[in-house]
Amino acid sequence: MKARAIRCAAWLLTALLALPSLAWSQDTSQPKRVLMLYGHDPRAPGVLAFTNALRAVVQAESRTRIVFYDEILDFERFPQNARRQELLDYIVEKYRGFRFDVILTDGTRALQFATERLTAHFPGTPIVYGLAFEPLLDFSALPANVTGRHHLLPYGGTLQLARALQPDADRVVIIAGSSPNDSVMLATAMQQVTPLVGGMQAVVWQDWTYASLLQRVRTLPPRTIVILSAFTRDRTGQEFNAGDLISSITRWGSAPAYGIVRNWVGDGIVGGVTMDFGDDGVRTGRLLLQVLDSASGSRPLPPREVARPAQLVDWRALERWKLSRTRLPPGTEVLFRTPTAWERFRVPILAIAVLVAAQSVLIALLVLERRKRMRALRMVEESRDQLAHIGRVATLGELTAALSHELRQPLAAIRANAEAGGMLLDRNPSDVREAREAFRDIASDDVRAVEVLNRIRALVRSDDRIAASVDVNEVCERVSQLVMYDAVQRGVQFRLSPEPDLPTVIGDSVQLQQVVLNLVLNAVEAAQASPRIREVVLGTSAARSGEEVEVFVRDTGPGLSTEAKLRAFEPFYSTKQHGLGMGLAIVRTIVERHRGQVHAENGNGGGANFRVRLPIEAADSLRERARAREG
Repeated sequence: MKARAIRCAAWLLTALLALPSLAWSQDTSQPKRVLMLYGHDPRAPGVLAFTNALRAVVQAESRTRIVFYDEILDFERFPQNARRQELLDYIVEKYRGFRFDVILTDGTRALQFATERLTAHFPGTPIVYGLAFEPLLDFSALPANVTGRHHLLPYGGTLQLARALQPDADRVVIIAGSSPNDSVMLATAMQQVTPLVGGMQAVVWQDWTYASLLQRVRTLPPRTIVILSAFTRDRTGQEFNAGDLISSITRWGSAPAYGIVRNWVGDGIVGGVTMDFGDDGVRTGRLLLQVLDSASGSRPLPPREVARPAQLVDWRALERWKLSRTRLPPGTEVLFRTPTAWERFRVPILAIAVLVAAQSVLIALLVLERRKRMRALRMVEESRDQLAHIGRVATLGELTAALSHELRQPLAAIRANAEAGGMLLDRNPSDVREAREAFRDIASDDVRAVEVLNRIRALVRSDDRIAASVDVNEVCERVSQLVMYDAVQRGVQFRLSPEPDLPTVIGDSVQLQQVVLNLVLNAVEAAQASPRIREVVLGTSAARSGEEVEVFVRDTGPGLSTEAKLRAFEPFYSTKQHGLGMGLAIVRTIVERHRGQVHAENGNGGGANFRVRLPIEAADSLRERARAREG
């Protein structure tokens, strides 16, 4: 009995406490009436997002009861103006004697119907519009009793996002339906897209059946951008909700698709600059509440608003089409991103890492000391070997080998001319004139030998500057005169192939002559080993860049092995049995001092190709001026 008495007292106390709140919650004032005019199909996904958000806000934030009276204008299925009067008469007769606090419109066509036809039958009733994006009227010229919120169609921004993700695209395809509203939206799309197309091809797909459209999107070239516009009716008159087509088109399409509505993101499109109809419903609902309060207190209507689109992409679509996230413009929101293993399990991974690191520290300290000792021993050994090798290269390579290699040709020429001069004088009668010419050649070759010594010394000294104008065709002509006799003796056909009127280069003619001479002598020796055609071609040409000239030497020899292509220009590397391995190393040193490049490769028909590229005099002068300015 005692327990029952306690329970009864508790129930009585609860009821007494609930009476004030119950009485406060019962609103006995006159409810507000709102006439809701649907210009779109209320079952469409975007319209559902708008109306659900709007009514949720009204229910949560309204201080009075609000009753909605819904009327579906059905303009998409009945676009003819002849039916407008019948629809108007129906609504006026149906609500005769009613007083509405606000007329709420969904879409631009419903707003147009309300301002042009309905407002005369409900004078003084304020009009609030939302979900208005069709470019059918001038929002700045609306009557004073009208406020709301509208969208600017973001086709241009969507194309810019698509081009950022697909910079190699060469075509943009715009898909639209056949209804009058579809055509209006398409006209705006073309107006915005056309100035941004650039070098791409713009294609419009409009008068298609649904089946043929799905078949056609399967064959789109991969470098295509697809932009989806309004599609409420196909060529046969079949009607659609545009949002219902998105998943089918994107599932069967062979190229990425983009759109302008937020609720399409997630159904297969990559993304776009989008209109958020859910957010539009929230903000239009709050405008509606402000207008209801304004009507009660005779305050002015709130100002009209222009919605701001959001730039969105679907992470899953980026992954499907292999589009780089790094190309996204700043401020782009990424939806449906799958978190990485690190993001999902960061705390456990860090905890395990700390434990493993703590256990590894002791082992690492013991191993580190041993490795330091072994590394120090290896570094001592390697340093000794490197110092010995550098000494050999510096001393032998730059002096002994270079002198013996480069002086061989002038000395051989001196000997040949001396022997020829002696033979000419021993004749009876003596050929004094020809002998005199031979001795002049001896003097000339002696001068050339001295110049070789001077240039080799300059090559070793890094502070000498090269500042003469050199004609590479003259250099090649001089070399051809020197090697012609040697080539004939070896049974090799030598051919000179210069390109006329080449620009000059800045350099040293003797050093460049040594470069060409080394390459030609190697080519003659390689061609001599050929069992078939024995030929060497020395030629010049202008590089495609217009800032370099090229000297090339081709032979019909056995070509270069894989190792030789990699190591041909290393000091002391040679494929010859008695070679020093310094010729091509000297070639590279001289060419690099002339700010040029030398390359070796095998020819398509066999043999080896050596190419030397040197900057022309004009380009080299520009570089020197730029370096002077920077210095």
